[in-house]
Amino acid sequence: MKLLLFILFVFAGSAFGQLTWETTERTFNSKPEDKEVIAKYKFTNTGAETVKIQNVRTSCGCTTAALNKSDYAPGESGEIEAKFTFSGRTGRQEKSIIVTTTARPEQPTMLRLHVYIQETVKIEPQFVLWQLGEEPAPKVIHIAVAQDAAAKIVSVTSDNPALKVKLTELKPGKVYEVQITPDSATKPAAATLMIRTDYPPDNPETRYAYARVK
Repeated sequence: MKLLLFILFVFAGSAFGQLTWETTERTFNSKPEDKEVIAKYKFTNTGAETVKIQNVRTSCGCTTAALNKSDYAPGESGEIEAKFTFSGRTGRQEKSIIVTTTARPEQPTMLRLHVYIQETVKIEPQFVLWQLGEEPAPKVIHIAVAQDAAAKIVSVTSDNPALKVKLTELKPGKVYEVQITPDSATKPAAATLMIRTDYPPDNPETRYAYARVK
């Protein structure tokens, strides 16, 4: 009896339309100046009946998905075009697009979009700390500009004169060192370091690091 039910289930499933995807995952390595990526997910109805795409939902507002039409006859192909807008994001980004169809409404297909957005300017560490009573020796923040990025560090300033900064260019236009020195570590102090760049040319970016005596 169980075997008969299994055979009937398989037969019933194969009698309906279903979408076969060329790939359900796309991966991109991008630069911030790219602003966005567009990923295309191609599919074909390999079943015996028309399939209707009922819903296409993305995991966040920064990702949109477009579909030319919703009904696909047996043997017909189509694609979903997803666009991810960076909006200042950097690093590894994971987005998803959930597709629901009449073929298997209870089992939506999960399309995945992997994007690594290269950081134009990398700051390590972004925070330095002295404990109260510690020797006020200099601490260092390293700044690296991506190899193929047309960016330079213009200046680094502290908003607190009690924590002084010194910028040194170690490799022209690519590697910098910021030395931060407190006047004293006998009382609490904090500073925001403003790291000014010349990139992008139309609206140069300012990055931030932080120093504190606590």
